[in-house]
This record gives sequence, C-alpha cells and structure tokens, in this order.
Amino acid sequence: MFLTSRETHCVLQVLQSLSDEGQLDARRAKAGRALLELFNADYFASFHWSEERQRFESPVSINMSDANLHRYEQYFQFRDPITRPMQRMRRAVGVNQIIEQRDFERTEFYNDFLRRDGLHFGVNLHVYDGDCPIADWRIWRSRRRENFDRRNLEILNMLAPHLRNATLLEQLLTVRRSGPTTCLSIAAIRDSTGLSEREAQTAYHALLGKSDRDIAISLALSLPTVRTHLRHIYSKLGVNNRSSLCRRLTRPESAPPTPISGVNSS
Repeated sequence: MFLTSRETHCVLQVLQSLSDEGQLDARRAKAGRALLELFNADYFASFHWSEERQRFESPVSINMSDANLHRYEQYFQFRDPITRPMQRMRRAVGVNQIIEQRDFERTEFYNDFLRRDGLHFGVNLHVYDGDCPIADWRIWRSRRRENFDRRNLEILNMLAPHLRNATLLEQLLTVRRSGPTTCLSIAAIRDSTGLSEREAQTAYHALLGKSDRDIAISLALSLPTVRTHLRHIYSKLGVNNRSSLCRRLTRPESAPPTPISGVNSS
C-alpha cells in the first residue's frame, strides 16, 4: 500500500525500535511511541497473553497511570467487553467493530477504567504463534481526536508480522534468561524428546527466534510443511506456543540422562 513520507518515516521508526539493543520492555515502549506518532494517537499499552494462566500480564504503557493498569490486571480484564472478542479476530480491530461507541460508553469498563486516563477511541492488534495468542498492541485516542479509520487498520495489519516476530523473540529471550539453557542442540532435542530429525531441526530453529518463513528458508522446506512440523511438535510435547516450547526444552528434566562412569549402558 502507498504510504506518505511521514508514514514511511514512522513505520521505519517502529521497525528500528523492534530491533534495537537494550532492555526488552524498553524496546516495546519505544515501538509504542513510534506507533503513537504514526497514528496520531495518545495512549499505548501492550500486554503478553499467558495461555497457562488465561490472563493478560507484563504490561508496557505510555500515558496511562500505573495504578489504573494495576486495576486492569487485577479486576477489569475479567470484566472487559471488547478485548477477548478483538483477540479472536487475529487482525487489527477497532473498538466500534465490536460494540457501538454509545453502548461502549455506558459500560463499567469504559467509565471506571478507560475514561480515568482519557482513553476514548481504540484499536487493538493481537498477534499469534500458530493457534495461540501471545501478545497485543493497543493504541488509543482521546475524545478530542477522530476515531480510527480503515487506513489506520490496514497500516497496523501491515506491521503485524514484525510485531509478532519481535514478541516471539522477546518471550524466548525472557524464558532463556530465567532458567538453565540445556537441550539446545538438534541432537539433544531429538534424543530427549522423541521428535523426528526434521521436527528436532524445526524446534531448534524455532528456539533461535526465527519466524515460520525463516525456518522454511533455513531448512529448505515449504511454509506449510514447517507449520505442520510445529503442530506435531506442540502436540507431542504438550505445549502450545514457542515460549512454552522453549520452557519445555530448556528445563533440566528435558536433558538426556548423563551416563554413570564405569557402568555399561547396553
């Protein structure tokens, strides 16, 4: 799609922010500031989705109060009439595609949560790892601005693959830093899990933070074949996304047993 020079500059700022060095949350916040400039918006929040706990957590925000975000995590996310329906759409969605604005303004969620910080018009993008939601990017405008339009949604959808890949890499790095990094070779993955050679290769490249398309290029496979391998890997190992796959393969009990010296293992 055609972008103006200002939009092109802002898009490049988003992409640069996602690849910057430094703290992971700071990277997300920097990308959020670029998204606010891109969409002439006022408020930004990004949450990770925990499939295990079925809740949004680890927020990064701009122009929203910490106290209000805490209230969201503890109370309002469980009484939120818009976010889960938007999550299921798997693309950039405006609030008013889910609920009419006048009806939205009558909800507890709007009056006791959003309005406290001045949020009025919103758009959400939820990114997925296969069939599992992993994170969201929430962009809001105040009442003094106009609502988001179709072009805004198209631009955000254009950025979706980059936001997804940055989220996956962020989550994988977080998991690796939180525990021991055993079982990170293809042979160790294969021997300790019972995965086939191709599945072990696919799992290894997924742990490196590569997208499905990059894995396909690295292994000279088609994109549908990579995605089939990932579905089989998830099913065999009882996981549902890359971050849980990383936790499964890097925990100590995943490592193959160490032979005892002097004992014949045959």
